Amino acid sequence: MTGYDGWHYLHILMFVFWIGTDLAVFLSAKKSTDPALPLDARLMLLHWALRIELLPRTMWKAALPLGVVLSVDLGLLDLSATGIALVWLFTLGWWVVSMTGAYKYDQPIGHTLTKVNNVLSGVVGAGLIALAVSSYLGNGPFDADATWLLWKVALYGLINLLVIVMIVVFDPLGPAFGQLAAKGSTPELEATITAVMNRSAVVIWTTYATIALVAFIGTTKIW
Repeated sequence: MTGYDGWHYLHILMFVFWIGTDLAVFLSAKKSTDPALPLDARLMLLHWALRIELLPRTMWKAALPLGVVLSVDLGLLDLSATGIALVWLFTLGWWVVSMTGAYKYDQPIGHTLTKVNNVLSGVVGAGLIALAVSSYLGNGPFDADATWLLWKVALYGLINLLVIVMIVVFDPLGPAFGQLAAKGSTPELEATITAVMNRSAVVIWTTYATIALVAFIGTTKIW
């Protein structure tokens, strides 16, 4: 087995654990909005959803350096070993900020780090889309003839932007559950919780579809 095969295998696992575990997050969060369940069960489901979410959050970040390494190995990206190391270092810092913000979601530091993570995700997303367009125009850094890779890079950039939208749309669910725990269920509060979940579902399924498309393009090298 070559070094490329090993990285490629990790890349496949990344997609599996990204969508697979994130689906468990969505289903747990969705079930937590069911007013027929006892409050303790609903809070536990939401808590576990936020904890399980740490794994797809990791896979989302890992996609960046794994994609860079594979592109270099295929000769479609000219990047030195130092450049690759810097990508891994940036990803590690990005991951630490993201994970700490998610783990401490109910604390002020968590709110602050979530905002920082959103900024970093926005920079990564917009930056990758810009690099894909630049490469398509023949200005690099990716091989302009590998249009499938340019689509993959641009769509991964889009995923980062979708994740920001997802976090912003989903964020009101936490305070709503706080009111639920403090004051009990009311029709108005349940309507708010349901509305937040329904809006989130649109962004979530759009993100899943985009991730699946990226995996398809990377496998078939279509376009």
